[in-house]
Amino acid sequence: MSIVLLSIATMMTGVTSQSFPMEKPSIRYQPFANLDENTQIVVQQLGYTASTWNNHGLANIERERWDTLTSSQQEAAIQLGFGKKSWDCFINHYLAYTWVQLATLGVQDEYVKLGWTDTNWMATSSTDVPFTESLWWDELSVSEMATANGLCFFKANWDRVDMNPNPSFFPHPLPNFRYKPFTELSVEKQNIVSSMLNYTESTWNNLDTALVEKNTFLNLNEEARNGALELGFYTHTWDCYINHYQAYFWSSFQEDLLLAVTTLGWTEDMWADDAEAYPLSEVTPWADLNPNEKAAATRLCYFQEIWDTVPMTQWYDYETKKNTAVTADEYSGPVPSEINLNIFKDTGYAGRDPEVVILGALENTNSASLYGTIVSSWMVVTLSIGLFIHM
Repeated sequence: MSIVLLSIATMMTGVTSQSFPMEKPSIRYQPFANLDENTQIVVQQLGYTASTWNNHGLANIERERWDTLTSSQQEAAIQLGFGKKSWDCFINHYLAYTWVQLATLGVQDEYVKLGWTDTNWMATSSTDVPFTESLWWDELSVSEMATANGLCFFKANWDRVDMNPNPSFFPHPLPNFRYKPFTELSVEKQNIVSSMLNYTESTWNNLDTALVEKNTFLNLNEEARNGALELGFYTHTWDCYINHYQAYFWSSFQEDLLLAVTTLGWTEDMWADDAEAYPLSEVTPWADLNPNEKAAATRLCYFQEIWDTVPMTQWYDYETKKNTAVTADEYSGPVPSEINLNIFKDTGYAGRDPEVVILGALENTNSASLYGTIVSSWMVVTLSIGLFIHM
């Protein structure tokens, strides 16, 4: 079994007995690369890309209930094994229905048990949604898990497990396209980053300076989110490599993420909006971080040049057209011995299983950049889309 599939399988275990209203469509929970060529074509006919197929809830088609699909879309869905009931439950989770229609369908009680009401179902603010929306699957009670099962949620789609292949030792695939200076982007991409994401040449070349980077992917406005998608970002890669989880509530940190921020010295009080205190790691160059701290920073998708806030123009080779800091090829090899990913042995790690990571030779050397305050939750409602989306 590949490392990617092993990681996915590991994350899908640990659930109590699952009881769904109908058979689970297993094809939806296979990575895009594992689908045969004909199935990939059908999936693309539904508007999926490899990235949106590999991340639940991102594709526009998943915001449609069965009855609003076109006849050709329904035909494609049928080829994948879906019908009205399985689509509305496992793909849309009845999110495209009104509160009254939920009662007619017999699923309103499930949403009530998860804290939803007729009022917050039409929420216009992220503060209006129930508390369960801020919880990871393993934080739900046994009864809440059973209720969520009735809406065709389970650990993988509730927590939005990333099925994209990831050969690197970072927790998610490297978005190498982000590490090109503005002048090296195509005219089309320059237009996207400027008009849809409001970058300037300066804020693009200096990571963590643009206002758009202070928000989570799901809390971007619709235009910015679509622009990020067009560039190749999705929920996990944006929140990790661009936002570095700065916009998460403390309560959203669990397992390896919680270990990462606490290893860097953060406490819940420090993480608060109005806090003035910050850990020593915030003013420590990468070279002076210890192996555990470097592992923690790696889990938050930092590498030396970003941690030390070095302008991108200083670590890009204009002749070879490649960045000199990180590449997929370089970081698919052994983990540098200065990065101790074994600190995640007990918590698990979003990328490779720490127990199968082979430690390699010492490399690298960078000032803190995990500054910022928490403004939204990891599993918050995507109000600009008009429905809630678990992550």
